[in-house]
Amino acid sequence: MILQASTHWLLKKAFIGALVLCSMLTLASCGGDEPEPQPKSQLEQFSGTALKVWGIEKLYVNDTLIPLTAEQLRYTKTYKRDSSFVDSDGLQGSWILDANAGTLKEQITLGGTGTMTYKIESLSESALYLRLIGDGSQTLNTFYQFRAQ
Repeated sequence: MILQASTHWLLKKAFIGALVLCSMLTLASCGGDEPEPQPKSQLEQFSGTALKVWGIEKLYVNDTLIPLTAEQLRYTKTYKRDSSFVDSDGLQGSWILDANAGTLKEQITLGGTGTMTYKIESLSESALYLRLIGDGSQTLNTFYQFRAQ
């Protein structure tokens, strides 16, 4: 009888140990099944999934940091996924992002006219650095640092 009770106790202990081991293996394998997050495309970083609002953070003219006025600190530019844009000064138009050339071209159609061409110095989810390289009539040296709003 004692031998039978001790065998029963050992089997019960082995069963509990096997359950614990299976639980640990199941939990460990669950973490590895999650897909790696895909990096966002340059287009999604620039204009979000529908639109993205950028606020000016710093402005350089001829490589000299220019103190921003209160109005400039409130300035925003919204790029929409449909290739249109609007800024807080009332300018509107369309944009073309050329990832291969590293440029952004804006065609202003409301509130003014003209084409602005920027070199994209850096683009991430939260930061956009643009160098204005021309306004259609002259070459300029203006560098903008924007932050996502």
